[in-house]
Amino acid sequence: MNNLSAARAISPAIERTKQFLFQPFRLGRFLKLTLVALLTEGGMSSCNFNSHVPSGKTGPMNIPFHWPAMHLPALAAIGGLLVLVALMAIPIVLVIGYLLIRLRFSYFDCVLYEQDQIAPAWSRYHRQAMRYLGLNVLVGIAFWAIIIPVGYNLYQHFKPLFESIGSDHPPGFVDFLPLIAYVFPLVIALALAGYLVETTMTCFVLPRMAVEDASMGDALQDVWGDLLAEPGQFALFFFLRFLLSWVASILALILLIIPMIPVAIVGVIIVLALKSASTTLALGLGVPLGVLAGFFFLLAVIGLSGTIGTFRRNYALLFYAGRYPELAMALWPPLVPPSLPPQQAGFPSGLQPGV
Repeated sequence: MNNLSAARAISPAIERTKQFLFQPFRLGRFLKLTLVALLTEGGMSSCNFNSHVPSGKTGPMNIPFHWPAMHLPALAAIGGLLVLVALMAIPIVLVIGYLLIRLRFSYFDCVLYEQDQIAPAWSRYHRQAMRYLGLNVLVGIAFWAIIIPVGYNLYQHFKPLFESIGSDHPPGFVDFLPLIAYVFPLVIALALAGYLVETTMTCFVLPRMAVEDASMGDALQDVWGDLLAEPGQFALFFFLRFLLSWVASILALILLIIPMIPVAIVGVIIVLALKSASTTLALGLGVPLGVLAGFFFLLAVIGLSGTIGTFRRNYALLFYAGRYPELAMALWPPLVPPSLPPQQAGFPSGLQPGV
């Protein structure tokens, strides 16, 4: 069993990803696998940073709305509508979640055994997908059980601030600083907890459910024991997985943007040239060309994102296989020695009579 550390598992994970997706390379196969990887393992990390810098004015912020006064019947109607929407949306969300989880198990099977057939793996993981879905629901309930009381206490603490938003003297940016001081570390803590829980479930709990059909309780107990046995290596794995995902996402974004710059320049030149001749001609050719360029851009996003997702799965497999013998047996099956030719009875050396 190869007991790879979190750092040493990086290079073999890259090599295994190359072998799985590109050797041999067939475009249809590559796009199918990367699309499934994008849906189940995730792709490029989100890099949206919205910076709202206040202006140098010291006056109060102008809030362009006022909280409407609502009477009890209106509140009851809105509450009933929200309950109705929730009752309709929750089953749909659960069904979609189950399908994606079962597809995640199927892709795990494909990457583990280095085979590209989704359907056979899909048929084997109904029970495991249901258990994993139940675990997801319990984790979601636990998070909301934390968020709702904390949010309510924050609202009660800063209730005068919220009530003054729609008044004649709305609060300024400085008035919100105490609230930001509470909310910012809370958001960071919840994001970190969410990442640790999601990574633990995806990288460690799911393999135990898939390989040995472990129950929810057994899988959690075994993973908790693994975490306690090597806390330093698991902490390094969490950090490197996050760091590698961001580095790979930045590189993928660069690979997407660089080819798009000359394509966009050429496209603008063509459209302007066609427009000088005829606006109808510019629309007739420019729109289909734009749609075609968008289609190829989408394929590039799928390919790059799915490759990153496949690497993340391989990285988790190679790291955790050194701590989970059953996974190691599936990842590195023992070599079967070649069968020896049958020996002639009475002749241990296998020689024929008269030789």
